Amino acid sequence: MYIEPCCIDRQLPTLIRDSKGGFCFFQTSGDCTLQKLLDAVSRMAGDNGHVLVLTVGEVDEPMLRTLAYYFRRGWTRALLLLTATAQTELVERELAPYMDRVHYAADPLVIDGQVAVVGCPTGDATAPAKTLIIQGAILGKADFSLSLYAAWLGTNADIIRSALDPAIAKLKTKPVIDHRDHPAVARILSRRF
Repeated sequence: MYIEPCCIDRQLPTLIRDSKGGFCFFQTSGDCTLQKLLDAVSRMAGDNGHVLVLTVGEVDEPMLRTLAYYFRRGWTRALLLLTATAQTELVERELAPYMDRVHYAADPLVIDGQVAVVGCPTGDATAPAKTLIIQGAILGKADFSLSLYAAWLGTNADIIRSALDPAIAKLKTKPVIDHRDHPAVARILSRRF
């Protein structure tokens, strides 16, 4: 399905909800930024807050300002960020009030983008939290390129591990900002989905 930025809030949640097994493909013209993606679908992971796992070649100010907004609103409890090059100064400047819950790693082999919105468990410890994963071009600013995506929504821990294990391995072994002691970060690094 082709998603336009004007309609993403309506079209993308419907596409994901109506897809078989929570899995779908979609395309954009490089105009659906990280902010538009999160605004459209982050609530699908639940109403109890979430942890973001973001893998991207490099972050920019618009991306980090979107992340700061999500922290400020109390929607994001922690961020696990993986980029190709260490952009520590930029990350610390833009996310300064929230750095105690940011775990950041860099690895030159990071090329593709992925954002995972991992829902936080509710008071019912037996109820699995939903996770939304989008793989594709994660953009801070529109670049108007044909962008191809795959998205999945569900609670299957095996699928979540399969999608996030490569990033988690790098986040554990190559941190440049290490907050693995934060409970929400520790939950992801220990693969408790």
